Amino acid sequence: MKKILLLLLAGVFLFAAEYGRITGKVTDSETGEALIGANVVVEGSELGAATDEKGEFSVPYVPAGTYTVSASYLGYDPYTYTNVVVNADQTTLLTFRLKPTVIEVKGVTAVAIREPIVLSQTQTGHAVTSQEMNRLPVTSINQVITLQAGVVQSGLGTHIRGGRPEEITYFVDGMVTKVPQTGAQSAQINASAVEEVSVISGGFDAEYGDALSGVINIVTKEGSNKVAGRVSYLTDDFFPQKNLNYGYNLYQLSFGGPIPISTRLRYFLSGEMMLTDSYLDIYYKVPSPRMNYKAQARLSYNFANAKGKVTLSGFNSRDQLMTWAPGNPGDMTLKYFQNNPMNRAKNWIGSATFNYMISAQTLTSLKVGMTHYDRLYGTRDHAYEDSTNATWYSDYRLKAEHLIKYLIDGTLPPKQVIIDSVMMYHEEYTNRDVDAIRQCPYGSENIFYTYGDYRVWRYWANDDIQARFDISHSVGKIHELKTGVDFIQYKLMYFDNNLPWVTNPFFDYYKRSPFKLAGYVQDKMDFEGLIARVGLRFDYFDAKTFTWETPNVFQDSTLSKAPANYKLSPRLGISLPVTERMKFRFNYGHYFQQPALDDLYGTTDTAVIRVAITRGNTIVGNVMLKPEKTVMYEFGLENQLSEDFIFGFTSYFKDIYDLSQIRLVNALPVPYFESFNVDYGNVKGFEFNLKKMMSSMWSFNINYTLQFAKGTGSYAGQFYRDFYNSGTDPYTGLPLQPPQIDFWLDFDERSSVNSDFTLELPKDFVFIPLQNFSSTIVFSFHSGHPYTPLDLRGNKLGDENSARMPGYWNVDFSAQRRVPVGPVNLAIDVLVANLFNTQQITTVYETTGQPNNHGDVEPSLGQFGALSISSLRYSPQADFNHDGLCSVVEMKRDYMAALKDRYDDPTFYNGPLRIQVGVNLGF
Repeated sequence: MKKILLLLLAGVFLFAAEYGRITGKVTDSETGEALIGANVVVEGSELGAATDEKGEFSVPYVPAGTYTVSASYLGYDPYTYTNVVVNADQTTLLTFRLKPTVIEVKGVTAVAIREPIVLSQTQTGHAVTSQEMNRLPVTSINQVITLQAGVVQSGLGTHIRGGRPEEITYFVDGMVTKVPQTGAQSAQINASAVEEVSVISGGFDAEYGDALSGVINIVTKEGSNKVAGRVSYLTDDFFPQKNLNYGYNLYQLSFGGPIPISTRLRYFLSGEMMLTDSYLDIYYKVPSPRMNYKAQARLSYNFANAKGKVTLSGFNSRDQLMTWAPGNPGDMTLKYFQNNPMNRAKNWIGSATFNYMISAQTLTSLKVGMTHYDRLYGTRDHAYEDSTNATWYSDYRLKAEHLIKYLIDGTLPPKQVIIDSVMMYHEEYTNRDVDAIRQCPYGSENIFYTYGDYRVWRYWANDDIQARFDISHSVGKIHELKTGVDFIQYKLMYFDNNLPWVTNPFFDYYKRSPFKLAGYVQDKMDFEGLIARVGLRFDYFDAKTFTWETPNVFQDSTLSKAPANYKLSPRLGISLPVTERMKFRFNYGHYFQQPALDDLYGTTDTAVIRVAITRGNTIVGNVMLKPEKTVMYEFGLENQLSEDFIFGFTSYFKDIYDLSQIRLVNALPVPYFESFNVDYGNVKGFEFNLKKMMSSMWSFNINYTLQFAKGTGSYAGQFYRDFYNSGTDPYTGLPLQPPQIDFWLDFDERSSVNSDFTLELPKDFVFIPLQNFSSTIVFSFHSGHPYTPLDLRGNKLGDENSARMPGYWNVDFSAQRRVPVGPVNLAIDVLVANLFNTQQITTVYETTGQPNNHGDVEPSLGQFGALSISSLRYSPQADFNHDGLCSVVEMKRDYMAALKDRYDDPTFYNGPLRIQVGVNLGF
């Protein structure tokens, strides 16, 4: 351990970058000669630099954002650039050409054109600023992410370049915001609080760890040198038509600026609340209420002479919703449940950062923080809420929720709480007249549950402490070294009862406190004609857990302790500028990450595992799981075709090893399932991009991705699902075996296109009604995902995922008209989703390849019998003519209607046309 600590202290680490750099040159506009000693100032801050003997300057460690930068020199007119965009971990280039002063000093002001090609960038990254987000027809950060090249959405979540959802790591102001048990994103930052979101899909530097396919880096806003704010409201609640009125209401508030006691002390506050009657983006409106709120705060103090900064940040959110029609796609047996399951998630982040510039070339940074995430899933306790007069903004109350405190503080044994106590608060899992329905030849497969609670009661929680220290040092104009260490201490909890009303339910619980330690060394070398980033990362993880070595042998009390593991990850990135308008780049790297920690800890507690494996279908975690690995190669070309048009091309290849997957363990007396590092994947693809910068009042962007994603498992539980559904191979009749060759993954989207067109009309536009008008149209196309064709008995009719769903296209639209009203800017917003109301199929029945037809054979009239009103099985809804007799014709008609209703699954489609109108006030 001492050797490891010494290695880490000798190594380096930098938290997810929040800073960029401004570089450039100041020259005489007439002679082109360098102006030595000219002053370059970032207005509104104390950042700046003086030019050297070549007229060149560099302003390091500029927080990501949009600035005004000016240059001045004795005997010359000053020159100012506005709208200078600085992206995190990137360099912004400015060229100042100053005119000699003749009679009086006249300043020159120009709008900075964002460098279309960042010559120092070696990886594939797409940064979207707050100004760009405001133009798009989006209301959340995740919508922005899905518009980037290589990003795919599926029923499993968000995928970057053919990776599983948990292979993405999310950073907010340098803090890791990821649910360690599942790998899901924990912090859903409100869009009004975000200054920049960058999606790094390939070749991320050694400073980024615990990610295999992508990094999402979110930088929140800081207060400026003057007070500014915005209030907005967006809704569809005024439409009389039910198909347009989803009860959607979005309220946003943000403001910030200097605190009067000191202009160096600045604040920024942002809040958001969303309420809707139907949050699901599916084929038609379904009652599915959702309410969430988010609040972000940031307080910063800048030292004199730009020597450093202290920042305090906080975020808090709650998201609660009703989960409609749980189960697998197409399984509508829970469609009419009276007590649908509810989901409530809470998250908060608190962090403090101290940055100090030891010299003009050296910056140190210390960041400490805590994050909390908890999620409760189960049946809502309406009776309790009614008895306590709960308000519309109160937390949803779930049944047996008050028992969680005993699990957290350990005052009661977990098994006693989650089995003996939880089951007392759940109604019996029953349905109407089951025995009678099962007498029908087709009834046993078409039971609609109309009463009772959903079967799952589940609680996740994590509290972690994060600490990061780094030193960044520039050596001349060539080398920029980064060094530091990173530490995360987790406190995990998980409690689950999968069948609260049976005597031997599926149950699980654990409390674990693993930790991660990391360090890296990286050098960014900027030679003339070559930029290279070389890095080496070290990751160390200790699961701090143990379990029975042979859980099925009750007489064996030998324990197995999870070994600590460590990995070294080399990274290499090269950018080769051919001209100022063209560059080639290459990336190679090894990337590691821990599997979702549920795969390690699930059902491994010594008080759980030996009880659990006495049931069938038990899934046991594996404390011996090692990190998953990706080896990635990438080649890219970027070329500025003209002043406004830029073309880009990227090709990539990924080999993915040791992914987690469930396998059958043939143990005695009862077989069980366990997680192992056995899955493999490979992804290759091409990305093409053509962009037209904003000029002449319009801009345009289009990207096309061609991708091939294959593997032996689309998610960690795929083999378990296949085995549970069939269990036998239809050709051999033997127990189902794991795949021997790779296949197209469930989220393999062969072709995708994302395009946006923006029109911005100035305030002096000739047609007065269109002055200060802007509009954006976003077009997207997605080819169909694969599926495995089946016959009506569930047997495969071909290889895994050998058939394809149809593709679909979509158009979203936004428009805004700004009207100055005194000191306030009033704006009217319109957002339209699925402008042309296209049918967008996302899931099909494997038996037919269609979204609305399962392929069941229509029964004959002879399979039905008439029922009189005296029969206990008589149903008034089937007696269409109300004569007291359900004839065979009426019985068949009612059966076919029920069958159609069962297979009418709106979740098989994306949503229809939706229109939202809003107003916002800015000052």
